[in-house]
Order: sequence, then C-alpha cells, then structure tokens
Amino acid sequence: MAETVPATPLDIDEIPFSDLLLLLSPEAAATAGNSDVDGRRRHLLSTVWAALGRGGTGLLAVAGVPRAVDLRRRLLPLARRLALMNHASRTHLLKKHGVGSDLPLKKPDRSVSSFAQLLRHDSGKKFHSLKSMCDTAGSINTRTGCPEVEPAGVDGFGQHKCDDDIENLGELFKELGLCMMEIGILVARACDIVIGGNQLEQSITDFGSAKARLVHYHSELDNRIIKENSANRRNFVNNAAAAVTPVSDHIDMSCYQRPGPGYESHIRPEDGQAVVMSGEEKECKDIVVQGQSSTISLVNLWQEWHYDYGLLTILTAPLFLRSALGQGCPVSEECSLPDGHTHLQLFNKRRIFSVRCSQESFIVQIGEAADILSGGKLRSTLHAVSRPLGLPNISRETFVVFVQPSWDKSLPCLGYSSANEDDSSDHLESASRSDGSADSCSEHILTQDILMKIPPLSSRLKEGMTFAEFSRQTTKQYYGGGGIQQNS
Repeated sequence: MAETVPATPLDIDEIPFSDLLLLLSPEAAATAGNSDVDGRRRHLLSTVWAALGRGGTGLLAVAGVPRAVDLRRRLLPLARRLALMNHASRTHLLKKHGVGSDLPLKKPDRSVSSFAQLLRHDSGKKFHSLKSMCDTAGSINTRTGCPEVEPAGVDGFGQHKCDDDIENLGELFKELGLCMMEIGILVARACDIVIGGNQLEQSITDFGSAKARLVHYHSELDNRIIKENSANRRNFVNNAAAAVTPVSDHIDMSCYQRPGPGYESHIRPEDGQAVVMSGEEKECKDIVVQGQSSTISLVNLWQEWHYDYGLLTILTAPLFLRSALGQGCPVSEECSLPDGHTHLQLFNKRRIFSVRCSQESFIVQIGEAADILSGGKLRSTLHAVSRPLGLPNISRETFVVFVQPSWDKSLPCLGYSSANEDDSSDHLESASRSDGSADSCSEHILTQDILMKIPPLSSRLKEGMTFAEFSRQTTKQYYGGGGIQQNS
C-alpha cells in the first residue's frame, strides 16, 4: 500500500446562515410574495440537495453564524490545554463543568484526546439558542445579511485575552453546542423539504439530545510531553503532595530538557520563544508554505476511515496550533495552513478529496442513519482525518456535535441501497474489466485498501433493527474484539 497519495482539493458547497433562517417560518416565506426571499429559499434548497443528495459529497458548509467566530476561538484552544493537563487537575475540572471523556485519557500513547458533554434541547423552545445569538449580536453584515459581533481579543498563543476561559468550559460547550444542534435541525428541515416528509427533523427533536465533543488531535511534541509526564508521575506516585495540588493546567517539564533525536530547537527572533522543529519539518517548510502540495498520508492518520452512524454531524472548522517549548513549559500558537485544507479527507466515487472551507463556517455531514431513513436519497460520507505532512508539531482542534434519532427508532432497510456500497460494487465490476494501466491498477488498490477498513453496511444493518442495535453492531464491527479497526 502506498504511504502517500494525491488528494483533490474540495471546496464544499456553502449556504449563508441568513438564508437558512428563512426555514424558521417556511409558511411566512411562502406567502410573503417577496421574489427575493423566494429566490433565496429556492437557491438554498437547491444547494442542500446538490451537496447532500445521492449525487453530492454528503458535506455542506454554513457560513455567517453570529458570534460563531468568537465562541470557536474561545473554546477550541482549550482542547490542547485539557489534553496536557495533569490527570488529577483535569478530572476535577471536567467534573466541575459537567464534561466527561469518551476516550481513555490515562493512555499515554493516544494520538487523540476527546472531551464530551450530553446536550439536551428543549423542544418547547425551538431554536432558542440561534435566536438568542442573533438577538445579542451586533450590527448587520451587509454582505451576508447576518447579525455579527466583533470577535473578542485573542493573543498570539490562542488564549483569550479577556479572561481564562478554562473556567467557562461548561458554558462554552453548551452555548456553542446547542447553536450547532439547532443548525443541524434546520439543515434536517431543508433535507426533509427536498426529499419529502419530515422524517429527519422529527427524529432529532423526538430524541432531543446530542453529544458534543471537544477534540484535540495531538502533535508529535504533545505525544512526547504526555509520555514523559506519565513516566514522571509513575516515578512519584507516592508523593503525598499530589493529593493537594490545586487545579491548574501547569505541566511539569522538568523531565523534558532538550529535543530528542531528529529534532532541534531554535529561537524565534520575533518573540524569543524556543521552537522545536524536526529535520523533516525544516526541509518541507518551504514547500508547505507555498501551498503547492495536496499530498496526504494514508498510514499516519489522526483518525481512520469510517462513516458516522448517526443522523448528522456538525463540526466547527478546525483550528491548527503550532506546538513549541517556551520558558520551561509548552506553548501553542495559532497558525493557518497555507493550502487552506481542513485535513478532513473524503472518499467519494473512488477518489480522495481534501476538504476546504472558511474558518468561520460550520460543516454539516450526513451520517448513515440519515442515509437509511431517507431511503438512500441522502449520501453518508466516508471520511478520515490526516496529519499535515512534514509538520509534526502541528495539532488540530475541533468541536463536533452528533445528532441522532431515539435509541428505539426503527431503521427500515427493505429496498434500501446505499449509494456508497453501489459505488463500491460498481468499482469492483469496472476493475475486473480494467485495461491494466498503471492508473487503473493504482485506483483499484487504493479503493480496496480503504474499503477493507470499513465493515459493510449490509453486515451491520438488518431489517427491523432499532438505532440502538445498529449503533452497537457498528461499534462492535469497527472497534470491538475482532473488529476491523480494533487497534486503531
């Protein structure tokens, strides 16, 4: 299997948040007689269908959400701080804010840290969060038609200038999470309009809950710090002072005095900070800065290829942080990858795409349950998260909300055919008739390598299954004992 492959840049379809708000009162919009409003609504629905329908990518961006830039900048840098925090302090802090974790944080060789909270949406106050954000926002943006506010100040290391937002963790989870959940409900409403019925929106609101995850994808420096600190804690496990350590995100760097093999440090002239950089990073820096490379790794992924099994996944655009060693402790500086890629990879029609979107937008992604409930009219997305090549000290932060139907929701599958499995079958048939050219063979091998990591939907979905049974079977076949990705 090739270690790297070219990926086609994909600028996903985008809709303005102000147009999505037209669906709050569809009856009023339909009877208003305003040709401009009618035109915007038709264009919105057309874009939703083109992006999320069977012929689309299964991805859609929503731009211009008021206060989203500020909330994203405040919440996302906290993911790395939590990941590197000592275990006792982190446990206390998460409990205080009603946040947990769905990954084993004591595992020192993990490459991802995830912090989760259950969101509960009050069906009696439909779209309260979105309306509240609009009401508290500032002036109207004349280009998008959306209310907006000036983002709060952020310093050079991704920290909020006004206060320490680690103490606002629970509120930030809830405010941004409920906003994203309601965006998902409106997109589900748009999908229901274009495919007929109200299956998706009703399924989300009937359940009324969603899971929010704040995710830190580790840089190589982060991994080394966590391993060193874990070893250090084991050496001093009997230290009584640990029992009375105040809550802090201080990281003990006494065990980490110099870069390891293959790394070197230099002083940035602009701020005097010591930066750790690998030889590979130095060699690749000029190429990456020019934004000429769209090559991705297939073997060094932050997250393996998979489908989300819920209804919709709503994500913030990711934040990238460059890790460095400052005055005795690690720091991270926000950076923009010059190629504009999110490092969310999409496998669609036997090609790999590297997703791009604006930093201010949300990404909405179709899950398998929506694919099934729509009878295959909507397309779920096979995706992965890749590490930036040649940049080992870059980490990736994102916030994700998963919406799902009730656990006892029945998933009918008689007559259902997944667009993705149709593509796989079409590919295998065409591969058997291929001309034997190098391009044809490499495409076939790439497709086979990726599909071998995915348990077929037909093996996970049986007629009469509830969503709970489907989710259990899916998790088991991916990650359980004997699962295809059990060691991922």
